[in-house]
Amino acid sequence: MTFYNNLNSAMDYLEEHLEGDLDYQALARRAGVNFGTLQRLFPLFAGISLADYIRRRRLTLAGKDLAQTDARIVDLAARYGYDSAVAFSRAFQKFHGVKPSTVKNHSAELKYYPKLTFSAPQFEPELDYEIINLPAMELHGCSILTDNQHIKHDAPQFYLDIERKYPDLPHPDYGMICYLATRDCLESYEYWVLWEQGHPDMKPYRVSASRWLKIRIPSQEARNIQEMSDRFYEKFLPTCCYRLRPDPELEYYHDGVTDFLIPIY
Repeated sequence: MTFYNNLNSAMDYLEEHLEGDLDYQALARRAGVNFGTLQRLFPLFAGISLADYIRRRRLTLAGKDLAQTDARIVDLAARYGYDSAVAFSRAFQKFHGVKPSTVKNHSAELKYYPKLTFSAPQFEPELDYEIINLPAMELHGCSILTDNQHIKHDAPQFYLDIERKYPDLPHPDYGMICYLATRDCLESYEYWVLWEQGHPDMKPYRVSASRWLKIRIPSQEARNIQEMSDRFYEKFLPTCCYRLRPDPELEYYHDGVTDFLIPIY
């Protein structure tokens, strides 16, 4: 229940800070996770991305402000996080189906997107796992920029591209997601493939020493790894007693299996 309580607390915090700049790290702390994890978790529980939810809530409130107050369009743009009145008007029309000037001068039908609340499922998921400690590792690899919408296609394609570009290299030892938690790029992240041994074209990446929650997947197929990842975040994490560290998760490929490694405190 704690995770769901934290998630609802984060929604309360979000409602209080929809106007002006939003502190995304503070939002994640209310949810009890780091911001990258919150970005990944939110669509699993809400059905939409965090960025889209924030946009819909802000435009819902902007519609109310336009209809019920004498606020200027340029002031509402700044209030709800848009860089210009033009950008605000474009987003407003896409969401509500009418221009803000129409609402200002005439009556218009507006859309309403409600604040979300979350409740715990009525089951106790079973999942075999192990807690391990690993020392710091110096890995070497390369990455692509992707997002939640495209990762299921981009990651397998990236592996094929690597095989074609470096035919003499063995299968990567690790896969890894690194979130880019910036205000203007809420959903994008880097997907890395990494080797324990160096290569002239590869960039170094240091993984901190940590405790890890290890779930073994008897496969190295992308779909099986994704299914386990979804199961972990949707069913296991919300009801478990572990807190995630703000470090990337790893997929460790060896002996025909994959160890799904989640850094914890």
